[in-house]
This record gives sequence, structure tokens and C-alpha cells, in this order.
Amino acid sequence: MQTPATENKTWVKRPPRTPLKITEGMSFTTAKEYDIEGYLGLSQKICSLDEVIRNGKGVCSGYSNLCVEMCREVGIECVEVSGYSKGIGYQARHSLAKECSDHEWNAVFIDGQWWLLDACWGAGTVDMKSKTFVKRYDDFYFLTEPSEFINSHFPDDQTWQLLTTPISIQEFEMRPLRTSAFYQLGLTLIHPKQYKTITEDGEAIVSVSSSRLLTFSYEMRQHDPQTGALKQEEVDSSCGLLSVTHQGMKLRLLPSEPGTYEVKLFARREGEPGALRWVCSLELECPSVQKRQPLPDNPYLNWGLAAGASALGVKTCSVAGEQAVEVADDGECKVILNTSRPLMMVCELAHNELNATASKRCIAMQIAKEQLVCNVMCPYKGFYRLSMFVQDYDSGGGTFQNAGNFLLHRQCQGMNPNSLYPPDLSLWCGSGIRTQEAGLSHFSHTGAIVNAPQGRCNITFHSTSPELQIHAVLCAELHEEADFPLSRYVLLTFNDTKITVSVCAPRAGVYRLGLYGRKPPQQDYKPLCDFIIRSVCEKHGDPFPCVYSGWGRGCVLLEPRTGVLAPQSSVSFRVRVPGAQRVCVVGEKRTDLKMNKSRVWEGEAVTGNASVLKLASVAKESSDMQVLMTFDVLNLENEL
Repeated sequence: MQTPATENKTWVKRPPRTPLKITEGMSFTTAKEYDIEGYLGLSQKICSLDEVIRNGKGVCSGYSNLCVEMCREVGIECVEVSGYSKGIGYQARHSLAKECSDHEWNAVFIDGQWWLLDACWGAGTVDMKSKTFVKRYDDFYFLTEPSEFINSHFPDDQTWQLLTTPISIQEFEMRPLRTSAFYQLGLTLIHPKQYKTITEDGEAIVSVSSSRLLTFSYEMRQHDPQTGALKQEEVDSSCGLLSVTHQGMKLRLLPSEPGTYEVKLFARREGEPGALRWVCSLELECPSVQKRQPLPDNPYLNWGLAAGASALGVKTCSVAGEQAVEVADDGECKVILNTSRPLMMVCELAHNELNATASKRCIAMQIAKEQLVCNVMCPYKGFYRLSMFVQDYDSGGGTFQNAGNFLLHRQCQGMNPNSLYPPDLSLWCGSGIRTQEAGLSHFSHTGAIVNAPQGRCNITFHSTSPELQIHAVLCAELHEEADFPLSRYVLLTFNDTKITVSVCAPRAGVYRLGLYGRKPPQQDYKPLCDFIIRSVCEKHGDPFPCVYSGWGRGCVLLEPRTGVLAPQSSVSFRVRVPGAQRVCVVGEKRTDLKMNKSRVWEGEAVTGNASVLKLASVAKESSDMQVLMTFDVLNLENEL
């Protein structure tokens, strides 16, 4: 019999399978079942060749006997190899040195070289919960590379390791448990190098590289400190931070209590249907936990961009990996996804103290053609999970898919809940795809949030569609009611293609400014976008004049910019009213305004004791006077 050489040897690729096609197929399929009853001691083990063929099942030695006989029939030298395995019943925490070997496999001599195979493991697996044999052909265990085979099979005779430098049984026990799927998926374990790893400052890192894009997951279970048995329930996902890239995955383990844990890794090819496959197992020992704020649960497991984000249309992200984004002192931050095609987006924010209603008021989404922006408000101290979901913009109501999950961290104390974003924000905050489709461009404020420290702001943009009609609505939840309806605190000005939306906040607070548009003959206005207006000015803002339908395109109010006038006072009026033959102010008496060289109607009007002043005009083609807007006049009692 040929014996394996122990001198330096360069292993070549598997030899052509033609000489062993029959052997491979027969050895993996002739024994149709694993002899579970025999393995469990419920019956005599089926080992001999005749019994295996007669019963169609056998234990590992039955498979190896069958393989030897079939190889003999086709003239291939084959031997049985006994030893230890990390298979059924293997307990990583128990030493094998004092136990008898538990498994048998084969070595075959082909093309002048010995190769290893395990016909039993290649035929399927055993489900110990149901005590059934699961048929699953696995050719990984046919002519396996010795450097990979040694991670799960340790022969009694070290010669059959077929390694240049054999390893000890102690080293075999210390090696991480890798399954055939680990190698079939092209994985390499970067860290740790041993089965057992110990946390440092309550944290441990597991990293795996891959040759292709994969989906990863993990399970973490604690050993009972009294019995050593694994607990049935999994440790929640807040004890791990998993991040996946095209090059592999990184898992930060942060146990919530001291103890010993089993960590299982799972993977599959990205986009492949079916369950993830178990690829590796490790043991984690945590002597002491790290004092830290609790992490939010992550049902999606992965942190950072999802492995398949590029297929969903996401190119890059402003946030890297599983590292926490530090939130500014004002409690705000933003996460940006750069996209390769137009996408829709919805977001979810989670914190241990944040309920569902408040969570919706912590997110403002801006959807542009090549960018998705999520503005986030973090009202409490601690860690947050921001999950972002996307679908194609023109999918017509398809399913949103998880594009990434990001860890946010606010170190300082919380903020006033009244500072949250306004309720009922739409998906369309700020300028973006929706406003672009409506023909709006050149926005003065490109973001969704507009700060108005003095309580006033002007948002300008241009419209390429002359027939587009714009309507603006101001909403807020104010603790102190405004003196006038909120509609009086917004003024629209249409000057050629330029549109100006002027806002004067009546009280300090956060407002939603909704822009709507329609084109005749449409009857209803459709939402275009929302802006968040934030005012910190404690001074009460004045309303604008009450505007009527006659105030149209080209009309500009230059003076006065307030809709509330003092009694018994002279007020300067300056307005532009295109196409007007006459413009006047009507109170206790009528004051005609005069047009100057700049085509601005101007003049002085006295409020007197009138309660309202009306700005009116007469068009060139008409003799009827039309009211454009009205101004409220305070009475003397209110003024005092």
C-alpha cells in the first residue's frame, strides 16, 4: 500500500473526476439513510458492507467500508481513517484527548497523491431535534483540501492529516468550527483565529472576508452558568453590531452580562432564495461587561449600508459601517444616500424612550433625483437606530426594502419635545423630484429645514409653467394661540417666473409650510413639498394682509409688509399691480395712489377710525373696482 509522504508537498487541484465518478455517486447515495437508531444506541449499529447494502443505511464506518469496497472494484487504492470529528454530538468545551475517536472516513490514492473524503458527511446531515436524516449531497467532502479537512477531522494517525506540518489535537480543538458552506461560499476567517475568544473591555470583534457579495446573519446564545447548557432563547440584537460590505463582514459583540456565549455565523449569496447557511461557530467569554448606554434593537441585524444596497440603486452613504454617528448638541443630524437612479424612501427611528408617534416627528425626508436625505431629530440622550428603506420611484407601489441601518448617538441631555418636527410631514420635504416634475427650480433654500431667527423668512423659486397655480399652507401646534388664522402669516408673490413665499411666524416654534400646485382644468391642489420653518424669536409676529383673488401674477406688496395697522396714523403704500388703470386705498375715505417711473403705485393713506383698509384696483379693460387685499386697523382700546 502506498503511504502518504510527510515531506514538503505542494498540493495540486482536485484530479479529474472521471476515474471516481462512479465511486463518488455510489458512496454518497447507496447508503440512503444514516443509522440514527444505531448511533443513539437504540439498536445495533449497522457497519458491515452487507448490512449497509441490505438496509440502505449505516453509521460512518458503514459508509467508509462501502467506499473501500467500491474503490477496490474500480482499482483505486482506498483506506479507512479513524479519528475525531466536529460533527454530531461534538461539544467544543470538552477535551477530546481523554476520549475515544468517534468517526471514520477515507483516503484515496489518485494520480500519485493521497486525497481525503467523507462519504457519510457528503450524503447529508442529521437533525437531532427531530432525530431524522436530512439527505443533502455535499461534494465539499469529496477530495477535500487537507488544510480545510483538518478543521473538522482529526485522524488517530497524524500521517493521515496529509499536512506538511501536522497539528496537535489541542490545536484541533482550539480551531473555530467551520462548515462546508464556509468554504463553498469562499469565506476566510480573519479574526479570531481560535474557537474561544475573550472580550476586552466588554467587547470582541469577529471579522470574515468573502470573495463575493453575501448576506450575513448571526445567533448568540449564552451558556447556563450552572449547567453549562446552552439557553434556548437568543441574546437580543442590541448585543451585536454587524456590518457587511462587498469584501466581507465585521461583527462587534457587546454582551449585556458576563458569561460564556456560543456565536453562530450564517451566510448565503446575495439575492439567493432560501435560508442562510450555517458557516462558522465560535465561543465568546465575557469576564465583565462594558458600562454603556443600551443599544436599540435591530431586527435587520446589519448596521451600515445593506450588502445589496447597490442592487437597490444606492451607490454610497454619508455614514460608514457600524460606527455611531455623533449627533450635534442641537440634537440634529442627517444621513445621505447617493443613488444611481430615482428612488422613493421611508425611514424608521428607534430609541428605548421614543414611542411611535414621537418617532414620526423626529424624521424629515428629502427625496431628490440622485440623493436621499434623512434629517433626524434626537430628543433623548443615548443611542438610536435609523433604518432606511427604498424602492424604485416608478415602481408603482412596490415593496420598500431595507437599504441600511445606522447607529446614532447623542451624548448630551435631551431637548424640549416641543422642538420636534411638525406632525403630518409628507415624504416630500424640501425641493426634490416632486417639485422638479412640477417645473419648479432654483430654490433659495435647498434643504428641508429653514431657520428664521427673527421669525421671518422668504423662500423663492422659479416656475417654468405659467399656468401652474401655487398655494401655501402654514401649520403648527402652538401652546399659545396666534392672534389671527395661520393663513394670514403666509404671503405669496408671483413676479414673472419667480415665486416668493413669505412667512412671518406668529410665535416661536416649529411650523410646516406646505406647498401645493394645480394646473387648470384641475380642481384640486396636489402636494408638492413641505418645508420646516423654525423660529426662535420671542416677539410676536404680525400677520400679512388678507389676500383676495384679484391679487395675482406680477402683484408685489412693497409697503406696508404688515397686515395690522395702527389707528389714527398715516401709512405709506407702495405696490405693483400690472394692468391696473387705477389703484386706491379705501378706509373712511378713498386715497388714490400714483404710479411713479418704476411703475410702482405709491401714496399715503390715513387709517383714521376705520377698522379695515382696502387696497383695490380698476383694470384698464373694466370700470369695476376689485379688492386686492385688506388691512386690519387696531382700535384705540387695543392699541392702548
